[in-house]
Amino acid sequence: MVAAQPMPPWNPILGHLLAVPPIMKALPEDTQQPDAFEALCRANEKKDADSIIYVDMWPFSDPLMVICSPVLAMQACQEYDLPKPPVLHAFFNPIAGGENLFTMNGPEWKRSRTLFNSGFSASYILQQTSHVVDEAEIYVEILREHARAGRMFSLDDVTCWYIMDVIGAATLDSRLHSQRQFNPLASALRRQIRWHVLDNEWNLLVRWNPARPFVQWYNSYQMNNYIARELEKRYAEWTKDEETASSRSIIHLVLAGYMAQQKNKPRPKKLDPAFRDWATVKIRLFLFAGHDSTSSTICYCFYLLQCHPEAMAKIRAEHDAVFGTDITETANQMREQPHLLNQLPYTTAVIKESLRLFPPASAMRGGEPGVYFQDNNGNKYPTEGTNI
Repeated sequence: MVAAQPMPPWNPILGHLLAVPPIMKALPEDTQQPDAFEALCRANEKKDADSIIYVDMWPFSDPLMVICSPVLAMQACQEYDLPKPPVLHAFFNPIAGGENLFTMNGPEWKRSRTLFNSGFSASYILQQTSHVVDEAEIYVEILREHARAGRMFSLDDVTCWYIMDVIGAATLDSRLHSQRQFNPLASALRRQIRWHVLDNEWNLLVRWNPARPFVQWYNSYQMNNYIARELEKRYAEWTKDEETASSRSIIHLVLAGYMAQQKNKPRPKKLDPAFRDWATVKIRLFLFAGHDSTSSTICYCFYLLQCHPEAMAKIRAEHDAVFGTDITETANQMREQPHLLNQLPYTTAVIKESLRLFPPASAMRGGEPGVYFQDNNGNKYPTEGTNI
């Protein structure tokens, strides 16, 4: 049966805009939009239905269907594989610089995703252990410096620069060193994020800041130039010796796809500009998506562990059992025996629980005519005309 659409109290003129301020007052000022919508969903969901509400946020957005249920989320992303809606372009284009994996649909998405498949494998992640450890040693020392000084600092900022260096190494196969010094690529991306405006921005002076397009253009220029130089450098290495240049970093996966297309053709001295622009967008997306969500998860892990000292004791005991009690040797052990990371079930459980309690990202899909979600109680919900 088609269920009555669960929603907050509706106003014929303001829709559900009046339902938002009470929720926002109960949350921290810098709360992310998904957290606010989840709180709205929990406050208005029906007892006999799954976690889902409809929200009318006109004129700020199209009607929304907010899902906080794994069952319904699986239907949106896998069973029906609903398309990503056009509204995502406005969010991701300033970050990635163009059409990307988060906005693509159909054959173009499949082609691009296939190119990067090996970059998501467990074996590839283990191969990046030395990169992670190199940057982690700097990160830990920075944390120790703050601890010794006894000063207040933003864990999120410090962790973002750390993960930016990790993702830079895994994506570009080169070190950015942004934790300790200025790096034009890392700084431009972080600046682009700070200047980005979200749909939940209520201050119209911030929302329509006339300087934003110029700042975003300059940041994009800086990122594109840096990545273009890296692509040309890696391409030159590849043309000299393909075997020694082979790697499974993102930049090499991109070049491998390009070189496969150039078989039986004379190799140009420089990359095709159209391909270079295409590859730059993909690399920019990996740098953004990889560093932000990972740094948030690390911060929440630290937060939850300090809230639960018994869990902290268990995680330390597990690390002592696997790596020994001499922490000065742990980094080298991980470099030489990365498989030891697979022997940390409790640590893995802590990370997964942090992700469950504080998901660092959400997803959006577009509803379609004739597509209904069904919860475990048999209630059906229409998706047409909504962004999910």
